Amino acid sequence: MLAEKDEDLPKTQSLSEWQADRKYKGWSWGIVDVPVDRFFGPAEKINITVPGRLLKQIDEFAKSRGQTRSGFLTNAALKVMRK
Repeated sequence: MLAEKDEDLPKTQSLSEWQADRKYKGWSWGIVDVPVDRFFGPAEKINITVPGRLLKQIDEFAKSRGQTRSGFLTNAALKVMRK
């Protein structure tokens, strides 16, 4: 498995992008919800410095979308790194 070999996961794409790839022509497709958290290792606490006003904005934004600060920052970092 990629995670066990410490290899990068494939770039995320929409299902239609995967289906348009000639390598997968004629394949059948299905979507399966898989808990992948265990492949990324245990969560680690970190200490970062963020301006107070920005931290308040982050917290309000995350809360308005039902997320935690940590969840929001993690998702934001992953989104930026995948570009």
